[in-house]
Amino acid sequence: MYYHPYSLLAHGSLNAHTSEVCRKGALIKTDSGGVACIHPWPELGDATLQEELDALRSGNPLPLGRRALDCAKIDGQHRQDGTNLFTDLIVPKSHATLPACVSPATVRRMAQHGFTMGKMKASAHIHCTIERLSLLACMVPDWKWRLDFNSSIDVTEALRFWKQLPNELKELIDFIEDPCPYTHTSWLRLTEAGMPLALDLGSNESSQPKMRTDLNVTRVVKPAREKTPNDETHTMIFTSVMDHPIGQLWAAYEAAIYYKEKGIDHPPLCGLATHLLFESNPFIEELGTCSPTLNLPQGTGLGFDHLLEKINWLDINDL
Repeated sequence: MYYHPYSLLAHGSLNAHTSEVCRKGALIKTDSGGVACIHPWPELGDATLQEELDALRSGNPLPLGRRALDCAKIDGQHRQDGTNLFTDLIVPKSHATLPACVSPATVRRMAQHGFTMGKMKASAHIHCTIERLSLLACMVPDWKWRLDFNSSIDVTEALRFWKQLPNELKELIDFIEDPCPYTHTSWLRLTEAGMPLALDLGSNESSQPKMRTDLNVTRVVKPAREKTPNDETHTMIFTSVMDHPIGQLWAAYEAAIYYKEKGIDHPPLCGLATHLLFESNPFIEELGTCSPTLNLPQGTGLGFDHLLEKINWLDINDL
């Protein structure tokens, strides 16, 4: 097995738990030629990149490594067959994933390029979050909004946020993701208050709670971290983990497969166009510029054949 370390430079802070803008990950390549991406977020509970790579080398992969191997297996099969993963598949469009520092002018430009919904990383300072949302919503009055707190506040603060949010902004909210850590009791209080919720369970499988079917909650599925749940009750929204374009396309593939198998002709907006959060590189350039629709690269498997041939692959046993 081989790996290629990479760095992505974000345009601004990407979540409520870190201000780090240089994000590090690794592509992996199996002996069969399949490629995948490992992009940890230790701030959100993932193991570190070194721990993930060490576990892969020892043959006991951790959660992100296991999913990367699932991706590499499918990708490798298609590369050997000379076929593209996205043949006969339709990738859903995306909301605009916005860094905390996004300017109103950028939001207005994204609307001009076809985006109809924004996902904003919310601050634990709820007054600042309301002010920021008010400012951006004025720029694009037709947009709907998704907010992600990354569990940075508690249930009392979440209820206070919802109470203080003006009614005209409440009407624009599609969902609020992970306002506080999930428990059935606390989230029931939030839904009874009228807050539309979405849950991202993360990668720590041993401590993932079982979501009760009596809660009307959207499930945020990140294929880099988990297999698509066998859940007929909740709406599924697929997102990347704000990783390398290889990881983005794995999320896009899993989303396209899921909606096709479910016969969903008009899937909800997902969070797949996250390459726009980072400074450009040759892989990012192939996914296209500002658009809610990913430009799918040509080639076998997930694509990028010519770029993958040029990068420096290191033997994982030499780590």
